Amino acid sequence: MARTAGEGGRAGGAALPLSGLLALIAGAVALALADPAPAPVKTTGPPRPGAGEALRDVLTGRPTDASGRPRPPAQGWGSPGRPLRVRFVPSGDRHQADLALTDLLAWLRRRTGLAVEGAVLRSYGLVVQELVQGQCDVAFLTAASYARAHHLTQATADPGDDLDAVLMAVREGSPEYPGSDLAYRGALFVRADSPIRSVADLRPEHVVAMGSRTSGAGSILPTALFNARGIAPRVLRLEGYPLIVTAVLQGSADVGCVYWSPPAPGRPENDGRRTVLESHPAVFEQTRLIGFTPWIPNEPVVIRRAVPAPLRDLLARAIPLYVIENARTPEGRARLESVGSVVGYLPASHADFDPLMEVIERAFLHDPEGRRDFLGAGR
Repeated sequence: MARTAGEGGRAGGAALPLSGLLALIAGAVALALADPAPAPVKTTGPPRPGAGEALRDVLTGRPTDASGRPRPPAQGWGSPGRPLRVRFVPSGDRHQADLALTDLLAWLRRRTGLAVEGAVLRSYGLVVQELVQGQCDVAFLTAASYARAHHLTQATADPGDDLDAVLMAVREGSPEYPGSDLAYRGALFVRADSPIRSVADLRPEHVVAMGSRTSGAGSILPTALFNARGIAPRVLRLEGYPLIVTAVLQGSADVGCVYWSPPAPGRPENDGRRTVLESHPAVFEQTRLIGFTPWIPNEPVVIRRAVPAPLRDLLARAIPLYVIENARTPEGRARLESVGSVVGYLPASHADFDPLMEVIERAFLHDPEGRRDFLGAGR
């Protein structure tokens, strides 16, 4: 018989008595009070991968370990058995350069998982020598020392010794000097009481303190300037800008050759004389500039072509990221300031340094034997 509008309960069965319904409600309330549902768990960041999923590091593209760091290669380049060898030359204080390199190497190990080792050498000539002999894989060079290393490694029998310029340093620059964020030049200076007022005043009896023959601002650039003007002073070779500046201050040399960059906030005098500020706080009052050299590209980071292309590409991404992370803190900015005031790196290639070759030709205009020694015969 059909159900009437007044009938309740479940279809096909008897209606549930009111007392029974109240009993069910009471039981449900008691159960909820005795065993409350767990509160939702708050999470931060993206959800964790499920079983069987491998989390990959964005920078390296390799699987990560339990701490979230990329796993190191088990063998080959960048593995513990074949660490990448990095070389650096201080532009100022050697201790600060050691600290900066130690920090960079630790960061590279942590962020890339690669095994790396490094050393700070006292001259770019020594770094070039290690590159030619295959004892170095990654080097922070000057443009001039890169030109020399490039030609000398081409003179070897192994194409794997060839070098790739992968990055170029970026500095603050100045609107007053267009392009000065990607280039620098040399400066010549004398003591404040010197009778020498300009480069034109230099005579054969004057002593000019220069860096090693592989130094751009310290040797190549001023030599090219002297040759272009027919000037032939006496040369005092010294290793590093601090020794050059000290020689002029102490009277061992009449003129010194250093790098020069445009004035920057907090650095109205932004050149190689800064390398002795700690020992000679009044160096800018005790000296003055008398001239400048042509501009050349900023310093490159170079990598031997024998290093596999994926690792070269990884380092070309990682090193600029290191600079970005350091620029976020006062300590990091001070670290970058101590190693040449670098504010970033841009991708580079050998073609970016072609303008330098004309300057080098002028530097060895009257010294063909020196040119052969500097550039090598080529392959």
